[in-house]
Amino acid sequence: MRLIYVSLLFILMSSCTRNNENIQNTATVNAYIPVYMQLTEVENIKVEAVTPTVKAGKIYAYGNYIYQNDQYKGYHIINNTNPANAQKVAFLKVPFSTEISIKGSFMYCNNVSDLVVFDISNPIAPVLVKRVKNAFPLIDQSYPPVSNTYFECIDKSKGIIVGWEQKTIPAPNCRR
Repeated sequence: MRLIYVSLLFILMSSCTRNNENIQNTATVNAYIPVYMQLTEVENIKVEAVTPTVKAGKIYAYGNYIYQNDQYKGYHIINNTNPANAQKVAFLKVPFSTEISIKGSFMYCNNVSDLVVFDISNPIAPVLVKRVKNAFPLIDQSYPPVSNTYFECIDKSKGIIVGWEQKTIPAPNCRR
């Protein structure tokens, strides 16, 4: 019985390590790397020219317009006056936004952990009218979204971690 407890303790203590004793320095492995963003970039919200959709998310209809989330990038503004020929007319850049709601002439969405509110009285030219800081709990990004994997160790000097990408990299120093 004592052997079982000692074995379990060893497994728990080795679940996150900062060494690469299990892989050689020349090896490459499939691992997670953190995606960083500077706080100044997070709040860089603006209306831009039409862009291709990369990762389609939620949509919301408002009058003759559709707002389609491009996950983690912002919102495509689509003129739907003629549903047979809907046209993208602008892109509202809202970094790391995934959620949208519209009530009256106001659009509400997340911007990392902040709530941002836009006046969309002119649907193709949203105006930021309010930001509520830390309205949503920040997701702990200290580790990749899965266990029992290698990952590149976090470097807080690079900014905040807003996600993780899986890539093949040489000998990462961390494992979870």
